[in-house]
Amino acid sequence: MIQRIQTVYLFLASAIIFSMFLSPLAEMVDSSGNYYSFGLTGIYQGVAETAIKIESVLPLRFLIAVTASLSLLTIFFYKRRILQIRICIFNLMLLIGFYVLFFFYYYHTRNRLDATGHFNITVIFPVIAFILVFLATRGIRKDEMLVRSYDRIR
Repeated sequence: MIQRIQTVYLFLASAIIFSMFLSPLAEMVDSSGNYYSFGLTGIYQGVAETAIKIESVLPLRFLIAVTASLSLLTIFFYKRRILQIRICIFNLMLLIGFYVLFFFYYYHTRNRLDATGHFNITVIFPVIAFILVFLATRGIRKDEMLVRSYDRIR
């Protein structure tokens, strides 16, 4: 289990996705100078202790939590490689869905507030996780093909 490279890929993907909860994904400023922070916990107006939550992004938070949990959970299905591949493919689709939902929330909020904004480096984390899960899927598929080739030889 731990000696396989795909385990490392899946663990790193999970750690990167969980770290997204620690910093905001984007920041916006409207024409009157109000500052808005867009994170996985919600969209807040203001900074630090005086921040007021103006919108909840619960579906986005749920999607990221499921994606990170699936990446971690997939490691423990090492004896069932076909199931691992299916979970990884589902995880890849969830990561794509995250971006669709994130950009919907971001542009909807930005247009509603008439604000300008920029993305933080945290927005790239799902892309890195996507690449890591893809590499893990490839490694699992290679393991499965190797096991099947040994079955053919017998």
